[in-house]
Amino acid sequence: MFCKNCGKEIDDLAVMCVHCGTMLEDKKEEVKPIAEDKVSVGFCILSFLVPIFGIIYWALKYKETPKKAKACGITAIFGWVLSAVANVGVMILLTYLETNFHF
Repeated sequence: MFCKNCGKEIDDLAVMCVHCGTMLEDKKEEVKPIAEDKVSVGFCILSFLVPIFGIIYWALKYKETPKKAKACGITAIFGWVLSAVANVGVMILLTYLETNFHF
């Protein structure tokens, strides 16, 4: 590497230029923060109410935050199944009411 002040070649690991004494920039590697992987109640509620959100979140985040993604995916499936059962129940109830009470 070359010194940005005097332009002379210096060692890549140098902290200061041996020719002119200029301090070099710190070459700290940027550390990527690790995403916190706790189950989020808010995400689970959203996944239950809007199952497509939970499925999409699981598909996008299962490698980065596996616990949170798994919880959202399971909650989304549970919400979808419960919604389907409720819809079938309502259809049966409406059919019963229509045939017996002639709406």
